[in-house]
Amino acid sequence: MQMQENFSLKPYNTFGVDAKARYFTEVHSTEELIEALNYSKTSTLPLLFLGGGSNILLTKDFDGLAIQLDLKGIHEDFISENEVLVTAKSGENWHEFVMFCLNKNYGGLENLSLIPGNVGTSPMQNIGAYGTEIKDTFVSCTVLNLENLQLETFNLEQCRFGYRDSVFKQEGKGKYVILEVTLNYKKSPIQ
Repeated sequence: MQMQENFSLKPYNTFGVDAKARYFTEVHSTEELIEALNYSKTSTLPLLFLGGGSNILLTKDFDGLAIQLDLKGIHEDFISENEVLVTAKSGENWHEFVMFCLNKNYGGLENLSLIPGNVGTSPMQNIGAYGTEIKDTFVSCTVLNLENLQLETFNLEQCRFGYRDSVFKQEGKGKYVILEVTLNYKKSPIQ
């Protein structure tokens, strides 16, 4: 893990605000994330998690540790000839993930293309557009419990999705970091 001090967050927020973080690190694995969390705990630093930067407005410098979640990877598990589970790490760009699925003829979330942000934030607010929401194909998400640093899995029911809402915006707020999301797609026949 590489720690940087007095780091500009301008490239990490879509408004381009040049606020600075006292400390900053990009994490590329769960192990690096745990290392950063342990550092913040020992140094008693407040935390700021950054995804795609589209749902944050920085108004001043941050006197703590900003963690950019840059977990990457997409994995496919074929259930049948016409059905596939696709798991994407939280740092994958949402639109690029939707395009990956469309290019493979996986149908279900095509209405959600062009939504800004990363895969990891999609369950937080049950993103949606044009009558489709992530809950429509959601299977599960793997999270890191920030209290005990253990991995947990939340299924569709446990996420308690509502209109632009989930357990992660309610009683789970600030308690978990979403590491990956698994969705169920139907494979469309090639026309």
